[in-house]
Amino acid sequence: MDNLMISAILIVTLLIIVVVLLSMQKANMDKKISRMAKQFSLMQFNEKAKDYCRQIHEKYPELCAGSDYFLEQRGDDIVIEEWNSDHPQPDNLKKS
Repeated sequence: MDNLMISAILIVTLLIIVVVLLSMQKANMDKKISRMAKQFSLMQFNEKAKDYCRQIHEKYPELCAGSDYFLEQRGDDIVIEEWNSDHPQPDNLKKS
């Protein structure tokens, strides 16, 4: 193989890697947006979720639902599904 052929193969390989990485990044971003939309929908239509969010915000005003933590409805109750903050997770939220 000559240098031109090796260069072409390397360029095509790099392009394939870039396309795969970009598609993985897009899929990850789509997943994050979907989770945030689900979280905001829960906040919009569920008074318990609004109350929990309010309580967390009073304790940690810098945290954002759908990013730093995710709430989930389990039956008639609201629980913290995921906590992504360095702050301690509150466990004494008042049930409304």
